[in-house]
Amino acid sequence: MLNELPPGSVLVELALAAELVGSQSSIREALLRLEGEGLVVRSGHQGTTITDLDAVEAGEILALRRRIEGRAAKTVVRRRMAADLARLEMSLANMRQAAAAGDLWDMVRADTQFHLDLFAISGLHAMEPILARCILHTHRFRLWAPWHHRPLLQTADRHLPILAALRAGDAADLRRHIEAHLDTIVETRSET
Repeated sequence: MLNELPPGSVLVELALAAELVGSQSSIREALLRLEGEGLVVRSGHQGTTITDLDAVEAGEILALRRRIEGRAAKTVVRRRMAADLARLEMSLANMRQAAAAGDLWDMVRADTQFHLDLFAISGLHAMEPILARCILHTHRFRLWAPWHHRPLLQTADRHLPILAALRAGDAADLRRHIEAHLDTIVETRSET
């Protein structure tokens, strides 16, 4: 997820078990989960390969994510409750805490939780696993993008307009802010 191993790297169960001091069956189980998430491809005795990162595929995933999250805005506003706002505020606080600590992994987890909690308000539960996978791959691509360098606190604060629109109960504004947020997840040029 954090791209510590480059796409195309081959992972061997026995070697991973030895390196991570775990059982081969635990490693196999983890690799099966990663395969289910589209992060690796298992090839039997040839090992497991980390999937490629492709800008075209990332664009398609982001477009799907934009459609799923944007179209849910109207239902989210209609169904929101005080507990939902509190949960989203907690996710944002967790993002800001991770950003202050410079903890990229916790930042990704809190950001993912924010978007999943926001979408869950819609009650479109059959779509949640699809959105979760889109979010996962969006983060993976964003973290890989060699030109993308946004400070973590700035990333966290990009969620403030989304939360404000939800608090205000403005579905059109919420949709605009969600779509603008998603349209600018990965900067298109390097900041120099």
